[in-house]
Amino acid sequence: MIFFYLLWVVAPIFAGASVEDGQHYQLPGGVTKFLDVNESNEIALRFTAEGMATFFDVGTGAVRDTVDFQRTLTRIKSVYPESATYALLDDAGNLNILRASYPISFEGDTRSIGAELDYLFSDRWLELGDVVDFDVHTVDGTLTIAVLDGLTLRMNRFSDTEPGFGLEFPRTREIGLEQTYDRVLFGPRGRWLFLLDDTGVVEVLEVSRSGMIKPIHHRRVASETVNVITIEPLLGRYSLLVADDQQHITQWFLVRGEFGVALEPIRRFHLGADVTRILPEARRKGFAAIDTSGSVHLLYTTSERILTVHPLREAEITAAVISPRSDILLTAAGDSSINGYHLYNEHPDISWSALWSKVWYEGYQQPIYSWQSSSADNDFEAKFSLTPLLFGTLKAAFYAMMFAVPIAIMGALYTAYFMAPSMRRIVKPGIEIMAALPTVILGFLAGLWLAPLLEANLSAVIAILLVLPAGVVLLSFVCQRLPERLSSSIDGWYGLLIVPVIVATVAAAFSFNPTLEQVFFGGDAAAWFQNHLGLHYDQRNALVVGLAMGLAVIPTIFSIAEDAIYGVPTHLINGSLALGATRWQTLIRVVVLTASPGIFSAVMIGLGRAVGETMIVLMATGNTPVMDWNIFQGMRTFAANIAVELPESAVDSSHYRILFLAALVLFLITFAFNTVAELVRQRLRTRYGNL
Repeated sequence: MIFFYLLWVVAPIFAGASVEDGQHYQLPGGVTKFLDVNESNEIALRFTAEGMATFFDVGTGAVRDTVDFQRTLTRIKSVYPESATYALLDDAGNLNILRASYPISFEGDTRSIGAELDYLFSDRWLELGDVVDFDVHTVDGTLTIAVLDGLTLRMNRFSDTEPGFGLEFPRTREIGLEQTYDRVLFGPRGRWLFLLDDTGVVEVLEVSRSGMIKPIHHRRVASETVNVITIEPLLGRYSLLVADDQQHITQWFLVRGEFGVALEPIRRFHLGADVTRILPEARRKGFAAIDTSGSVHLLYTTSERILTVHPLREAEITAAVISPRSDILLTAAGDSSINGYHLYNEHPDISWSALWSKVWYEGYQQPIYSWQSSSADNDFEAKFSLTPLLFGTLKAAFYAMMFAVPIAIMGALYTAYFMAPSMRRIVKPGIEIMAALPTVILGFLAGLWLAPLLEANLSAVIAILLVLPAGVVLLSFVCQRLPERLSSSIDGWYGLLIVPVIVATVAAAFSFNPTLEQVFFGGDAAAWFQNHLGLHYDQRNALVVGLAMGLAVIPTIFSIAEDAIYGVPTHLINGSLALGATRWQTLIRVVVLTASPGIFSAVMIGLGRAVGETMIVLMATGNTPVMDWNIFQGMRTFAANIAVELPESAVDSSHYRILFLAALVLFLITFAFNTVAELVRQRLRTRYGNL
């Protein structure tokens, strides 16, 4: 039932998208030149070439208000990155910047929404005959206008010193161009300018804070044998979508390399028909493409998916827009009618390749695995790669098991086979009760006490790993050389005798830590590993997790393995000893083989515990989703990621469902481990059960 519940929550992210025909609107006025929809999807705004602006209700098509500019509008653009702000250029060369507002009012329990169009800026400083194209950008109270004027690019800035954009501080920059261009676009945050021509040549200019303009890159985004149909910027304007006459749409964005930045083709979509119009979404890295056959394609760049194709009701489209919520598409035909479509496209950014393969994200130099479910800027796409989380889960389990398995198995062998019965009655319950220790306490101690301790005494820790086994072997050698009368009296109590050796070795290693660090590592062990082996040291790392989580796993493995070893029939042991085998030979060739199903089960149960551990890895790893086997670096696991992010995710969002997918993957991993463990255990039982 748990499996099917997780599957039920996860399934919608792979369901795809669909488009359904919606409302048909017949509005007064001429041919529609520009369309937009407000944030609540209740009111749409239409501009006609004849200078008429019309607000109409998206649900009913009823006209709310009409504004007549009494001028022919030659160009209409949205002001980037503002919403509901428009720049209108009329046939007299007047540039008008307007903002649509939608005030909400209540009369009793009745809610109503209005529609208003307010002037922010109006001036005649553009000569209509010379203007090829223009773009408008606003940020931090500054309005910037870029005008493409033949072989000249002009940029004016106006400060917002009072409500509305005033003209108090105009700053004009003008540069000459080596060739003519057909279009100008502001890049992200107004730091770049893209100059485009119809043949696919792109000039990238850098704009400084003072307004200085400097060319930084020049490239053709299509071969000379390919004709470019249209170029549109994606959300954030880091990427350009280029449609050509080979039925392709290619995503290009700037990649920083050794010799500066360069436009690179990142991914390509084949649509099966030439594209006439590209409509980027307002809040995601998706877009719609309208082709010559009169169909609309919904696509998403990060997931590299063509989500669906749907035929439109009009052959000729003069304007189109996707609503801010990406659930409505409006298209305008040449007869002043408008058609609406409902878009069902909740999880376009998810695909198997986006979840498990390397993805080339905007701003990165190469494809990578990355988990970054949120960022400070909505212009960047979320990164939902599960590979770093899977890697972190396996890494944490590996280092924990590497520490826990030898200690737990060897401890179980000694306790069940060599330890004195009176000592076993104390040691075994003492270790088993450690399994009840809350892991949050272990995580707390590991993160706040153990991690700083290891960082400050890294040389001592390395010395302990080398010297402690040598000390144990030396004590064993001494015990073997004792007279038989003395050795028989302490038989079964070696575990107690070795405790002072362990304590003394650890204390000595920590006491000599400054000397060891100076002699072997030049005074700084962490810096030595970084400079000589390239191993960066993070305070909360896999070493801390291995020790802390290993301590949590040891009681489970020890208890099950010790019961299996202790349960080996006595007659098998006595028979082996009677035939002349030593106790060690009997242990290796009889006891271990007979108890191997139980020992293997203990290890696999411990592994399942390590894979699913949450609080220790959450508090002691740094929780960074990096992919590096370096024992001195941290990781992020499935369990820790779910614990951190699920309370903050929106219910039924892509992020929410992917966290459930992570839980499903974790469930399947533990299920697979347990299944393999059971199969192996049964085979071991069949093979050695008749000894």
